[in-house]
Amino acid sequence: MSEPIEVDVFADPGVPSRLVERFLDWVAQDDRYSFQHIRQQIPLRDDGTLDLESVRNWSHEHGVDATVIVTEIPRTAGHRPKMTAIHPADSLVIISLPALGWFNLTKRLRRVILQSLDVAVRSDATEGELPDIDCGVVHTQGSGQEKSYYVASPWWWSGRARLVLGMVRTNEPLATAPKLSGAFAAASATGAFGVFFSSIWKMADALPTWRLGLISLMTIVVMVGWLTVGNGLWERRHSANSLREANMYNASTLVTLAASVSLLYLALFLGIFTAAVVVIDSDFMTKTIGTQSSVRNYLNIAWLSASMGTVAGALGSSFDSDVDLRELTHGRRQMMRYWERSDD
Repeated sequence: MSEPIEVDVFADPGVPSRLVERFLDWVAQDDRYSFQHIRQQIPLRDDGTLDLESVRNWSHEHGVDATVIVTEIPRTAGHRPKMTAIHPADSLVIISLPALGWFNLTKRLRRVILQSLDVAVRSDATEGELPDIDCGVVHTQGSGQEKSYYVASPWWWSGRARLVLGMVRTNEPLATAPKLSGAFAAASATGAFGVFFSSIWKMADALPTWRLGLISLMTIVVMVGWLTVGNGLWERRHSANSLREANMYNASTLVTLAASVSLLYLALFLGIFTAAVVVIDSDFMTKTIGTQSSVRNYLNIAWLSASMGTVAGALGSSFDSDVDLRELTHGRRQMMRYWERSDD
């Protein structure tokens, strides 16, 4: 039996490294490749592209047969988001994790790594032959010894949508919500007034469901807008190299914040509803609002109070620490790569 091919897998910290660890657990018994995971933030050049020369130098130092890069940086070829790029001359595979989307990431990453490696290390390819890869459409770049391949989604729009969702996934909106504990505390304090003030009970009883829903939407939009503008998270064209990239980064930021704020809103709603059920006697509510109280009244009180509290929490709200803010979005994390390179 031949010796396994030694492969270094360089992965950005965060979601990419965690997914690579899961991948390595799955391929532990694979006798074709011997993987070594290196948690390393992939550096960028001045034009925002990956500094592949530095990665090649790392691989040469280790003396491995092939190299895989798993990065959270979105990569495109024109309008096409790149899932993976394969450079057979260097036995190099570059995987842009956001282009794989949100769902089944471990399974998709496993398939992309193994299929791409099979192409990168093989020596029996003939001129004009396209690799046998089924995770997307294969495109060829260059010719001769410089020939390389990249894989993209077969449809431009769905590829873009999946790329943005993948960026949101690597932003980890569920982990972002707890970093707004200060805003949540302010929202809870204000929302609690709805439990104790009968005027809010009457207003909640009078408002139709569609109006309560509209109020909820407006409060979430206000908080997302405040967090985006107040914390300087909006990417401008000059900082993202192109208007298309700026729009992509901003879309992922807005969706990330909307998901996080919605989660906080839901937690606030459930907390106020529980408090209302415990504190407000149903007979007393019936006398106060002039109609027979029901579960719907408690739900509406919590609904309106949560909206009031969210607006109060939005004003002046920020993240709990500067570290949380720096690691929140792709744009901020990309700027950190430049700063760290400058420090070096």
